[in-house]
Amino acid sequence: MFCYPPGVYGTLGTPTPGNIPSGLVLATSWTDSRGRLWLFGGQGIGADGVIGDLNSLWKFDPSSNEWAWMDGSDTSSQPGVYGILGTPAAGNTPGSRDSGTGWTDNSGHLWLFGGVGYDSSSLLGYLNDLWEFDPSANEWAWMGGNNTLPNKSGYGGQPGIYGTLGTPAAGNVAGGRSDASGWTDSDGHLWLFGGVGYDSSGTLGYLNDLWGFNPSTNQWVWVGGSSSMNCGAGGCGQSGVYGTLGTPAAANTPGVRHYASNWIDSSDNLWLFGGEGFDANGVWGELNDLRELDRATDEWVWMGGSSTVPGTLKGQSGVYGTLGKPAAGNTPGGRNNASRWTDNSGNFWLFGGGGENDLWELIPSINEWAWMGGSSTVGSSGGQVGVYGALGTPAAGNTPGSRYGAANWTDSRGDLWLYGGEGYDSNGSSGSLNDFWKYQPHANAATPTFSVGSGTYTTAQTVTISDGTTGSTIYYTTNGTTPTTSSPVYSGPVIVLSSETVEAIATASGYVASPVATATYTIPPDFAIAINPASVSVQAGQSGTTTITVQDEGGFNGNVAFACSGLPAGDTCSFSMLTVPTPAGVTYSTLTVNTSANSAAIQRNSGPLFPESALAVAFCFLGWKKRRRWQMLVLLAASAVGLSLLGGCSGGSNSGGGGGGGGGGGGTQPVTTTVTVTATSGALSHTTTFSLTVN
Repeated sequence: MFCYPPGVYGTLGTPTPGNIPSGLVLATSWTDSRGRLWLFGGQGIGADGVIGDLNSLWKFDPSSNEWAWMDGSDTSSQPGVYGILGTPAAGNTPGSRDSGTGWTDNSGHLWLFGGVGYDSSSLLGYLNDLWEFDPSANEWAWMGGNNTLPNKSGYGGQPGIYGTLGTPAAGNVAGGRSDASGWTDSDGHLWLFGGVGYDSSGTLGYLNDLWGFNPSTNQWVWVGGSSSMNCGAGGCGQSGVYGTLGTPAAANTPGVRHYASNWIDSSDNLWLFGGEGFDANGVWGELNDLRELDRATDEWVWMGGSSTVPGTLKGQSGVYGTLGKPAAGNTPGGRNNASRWTDNSGNFWLFGGGGENDLWELIPSINEWAWMGGSSTVGSSGGQVGVYGALGTPAAGNTPGSRYGAANWTDSRGDLWLYGGEGYDSNGSSGSLNDFWKYQPHANAATPTFSVGSGTYTTAQTVTISDGTTGSTIYYTTNGTTPTTSSPVYSGPVIVLSSETVEAIATASGYVASPVATATYTIPPDFAIAINPASVSVQAGQSGTTTITVQDEGGFNGNVAFACSGLPAGDTCSFSMLTVPTPAGVTYSTLTVNTSANSAAIQRNSGPLFPESALAVAFCFLGWKKRRRWQMLVLLAASAVGLSLLGGCSGGSNSGGGGGGGGGGGGTQPVTTTVTVTATSGALSHTTTFSLTVN
């Protein structure tokens, strides 16, 4: 392999599959708010074949798997173009450098501080310039620090202006340095620790000062550590003050160091591991101590590892335990310039550094390390070779070779990315690498599923969400935002009343959060009606009531008018409210239906008319004074028939009982009618029915 594999730059600003940066060591890397990976500078080889520090800016988009050269030069050793302080411009660009510190703020802008590189006059030294890059405009702005280095032999640098401890001020600025550690907290503030550079008096050495920077005020504040060197036989720098394991204290502070690994947790606590520096006794070596800055008190806590090194330029050995199993006694060995990440579960990952290619996971909630991959030994040649497998194909046996100074990112899915560094290829040759790796910390939890699929529906839908991963927790949203572990936890069916999109993710112990599941429901605005009770019984001439229930569906928001049909003749139907306003989000409104029975359907029982009328006629004839014999015979016969009929009717109503008189068998018969209620709003109309019985 080449000592520095050359880059393929292509056309500025244009991604293509063939583009790739050169082999790089000590470049600065960021992930922007869209999950794209950015890479700046580092030691590499330009397109002209000259080896040196670069200032080319690269962007990698995981969705297209393509690199694009976005800014800077394709040749090495370029001076900075600073422009006007605080003003972004297309021509601005930081000078070539390596070992700078990078942050991503809450707006997705990329920040760069210091490193070893070139100022505006092409002088080489320890820089303290501060830059901001806006990915949407693809422009740099010089935001602070100096644009020139002191003109002296060797690597010069500007001294730090510390001001008052804990007090931000416009004139404060960290001194020129490289190899420092940087964090971004949830407020978007930037944090800087240590490195190698210049203290307040202009002395060059190793630093343990802690700084904060607020992008909104553009001011630095000195937060902790020393503002001056302590020079002795072992060099210039402060020893570590460890205190009691697990106990924060104001006097605790990490010793000077550079190339340490750093993370930030969900509580904005700053974590620091290893690096090269002074232990508790002022001995220089490869550290493996684990430190946490408790932001509630701004006090350091020694959380693990050793407070000492076994000898000058040496480090403590690692305790690996069982592969994949966290344990209280596990710890990585001393190292510097390792790659580090934070996954989507808030766990910390550490890879390589020095001659190692071991992969570690720290679980902050239990403060235990787990050895997750790579070798537990350095190897006879000083490092382990890489096992590459097939390009683009993950496999359990794949692993990068030993390396240090690689660039690293965590993308929006929580996958870990690694680029280049100084290390070993697949043949065991060492040099500057340009290999590009991706690691998925854990398998994804299963993607949630919905009981009702996307589609257009005419009524409200009851949607249940399930997941195939045992012990998973489902988080969901209905407001168009992507769900996170801060979103509502699914605990029961989601009632979809109007057009909306439901999104969900699943998480589980030992798994990466699942891909987002999405279901879109379209429910045109409408309403539904129901009636209770569905039957009404009233006495003739009286009234009864029932209740109409109105429910909005699909975000219905309008007035509803009611009418009745099918009532018996003479009956009417009235409502306590003729219209019902139902604002979206209010599901029920209640109305009362009154029915008036003014004209009762009464059927009376009456006897046959013929016997009575016939008898009456007969008596009339009997009253005539002049009559003939044959007429009398006919009249008497008719009367006899009428009386027999009359008696028969009367007797029929008294069966089984003797005597007297007879009451008629007539009276009122109940009448039952089906009444239809129609509810109307604009072009929308719905009906329901109830049964009306009049007694």
